[in-house]
Amino acid sequence: MAASPVTATVDFAARGKQFGHLRVPHSRNDHGWAVIPIPIVVIANGTGATVLLSAGNHGDEYEGQVALLDLARTLDPGQLQGRVILLPAMHFPAALAGTRLSPLDNRDFNRCFPGDPFGSFAFVLAHYVDSVLLALCDFQMDLHSGGTGMDIIASACGHVLDDAGQQAKTLAMADAFGAPITLLLREVNAGPTLLAAAERRGIVALSSELGGGGRLNPDNYRITRRGAENVLRHAGVLEGPPRHDRPPRRMTVPSLDHYVIAPEAGIFQADHRLGADVRKGEVAGRLHFIEKPDRAPLELSYGAGGLLWCTRHVGRVQAGDPVAVIAVDL
Repeated sequence: MAASPVTATVDFAARGKQFGHLRVPHSRNDHGWAVIPIPIVVIANGTGATVLLSAGNHGDEYEGQVALLDLARTLDPGQLQGRVILLPAMHFPAALAGTRLSPLDNRDFNRCFPGDPFGSFAFVLAHYVDSVLLALCDFQMDLHSGGTGMDIIASACGHVLDDAGQQAKTLAMADAFGAPITLLLREVNAGPTLLAAAERRGIVALSSELGGGGRLNPDNYRITRRGAENVLRHAGVLEGPPRHDRPPRRMTVPSLDHYVIAPEAGIFQADHRLGADVRKGEVAGRLHFIEKPDRAPLELSYGAGGLLWCTRHVGRVQAGDPVAVIAVDL
């Protein structure tokens, strides 16, 4: 595999706390040697595991970004036995813009792994994260929410894995994170995600969904901030057991039957609030068509019963958009 053109201003082998940047080359019309600096924080002391915590994979997901900024400022190297690598705004151009996709190359960063050192910005950065940062890690967690479009019950999320031993480790770390729900799912197009990249390397890895709606919810922020420290405790990097109010509810989204997909564009009117218990065949909501005032709304129904784990936040939807996702107990 070709070497990454990205360089770091931090020393990953050094002890103490370092604030620096990843310098990602980005040639422009007015400068061929320009770079985009991605903030990175490395905090290390003693011996122990390495944990990579990232946020801002999508720029419109805010709970993780703010939680890791706070952790970067407050975490004392003297508290640690091991190393913590923090990327509070990993997909930095999207984080600055507050958008899911990159304003540079219109890419969804979380669909660019394992990356390409000769590709566009998102692929170059993904290649560095995969080939350099993940190679250092024992544990990894990427902090997500529903962004602008979706609202989701705060959850620590892992993929459904074929390796039973790796699945058990994933579940244990998710429970330690301490969100209300520990969720395993088969997601749409999981292969090119950061979580899948970490899983391919045998790293104990998690994603999350911690709210959404294009806002920073205070309750979800508290879960996220506490959960980041809980992951460090679970890894043995911070002393003591994880702290949470009650054991998480273990759930799964086992198939695409548990997604309600809009078959055409319109305005979605949901029938249920997030967190409702719903039944298979029950009406999930209606699509309205402003371009055809004489057309009756189109009813959409649940393909499975369970907990309404995720709902559409933005009213306007396109054909193929999920408007609801149902979780069931594991």
